[in-house]
Amino acid sequence: MGRYWELDTCRGVAILLMIGYHVLFQISFFAPALLPWFDPYVFTGAPIAFLFVTIAGISLILFTAKEESLPKTAQKMFVRGVYILFFAAVITIASWLIFPSEVVVFGILHLIGCSTILAIPFVVLKIRGWIVFGFGVIIIALSPFLAYVRGPALLIPLGITPVGFATLDYEPLIPWFGVLLIGVALGSVLYKGGVRCKVLERLGEMPKAAAPLAFLGRHSLLIYLIHNPIIFAVLWTAGVISW
Repeated sequence: MGRYWELDTCRGVAILLMIGYHVLFQISFFAPALLPWFDPYVFTGAPIAFLFVTIAGISLILFTAKEESLPKTAQKMFVRGVYILFFAAVITIASWLIFPSEVVVFGILHLIGCSTILAIPFVVLKIRGWIVFGFGVIIIALSPFLAYVRGPALLIPLGITPVGFATLDYEPLIPWFGVLLIGVALGSVLYKGGVRCKVLERLGEMPKAAAPLAFLGRHSLLIYLIHNPIIFAVLWTAGVISW
């Protein structure tokens, strides 16, 4: 995939926001008296997730831009989706071992892995951006209708949950696959053929000030996997929280 510093930088900003949010979340979870004002149901991480998922959609355009064979493009996206789902499974197992009552069964990595596979026809067939955008909006619009629907656990990926369902991280396909499709639509305009549009060409080379953020953005998956244990270790060592 061709890399553009502005995307890596935006992803780096999302990483910093995520780390900051999870610091607050862990303090409120393990030592709620220290942050009585922080309610994760009010101060949600949804805007951060929106940034991550949108960038993931844009990146799919760059990821497949140089591949001319339709079957190879589809295969490439499928393998990428499975690769992400492998790490999503790691998160599920780890959360089951540590927080068995709030297992992450369909968090952001599950979403991005599944959405990468589901987006194959939209990307491979090079469907026009406004059509992809429209599909994304429709999927997002379905979300309010499912907000109070309850069903079997098999429907959790779609946004339909059993009574009493609790999890530490939940980004179902409805509405979040719609967000990724909006990212794909943006990518088809901003980076058509894997090349910056004229507006983005004006950004030029990466400024030195953006380098640290771009570095974080290039290693976002690794940071996502390790940041929560590190945050916990630092807060526990500093005596801020206890197990």
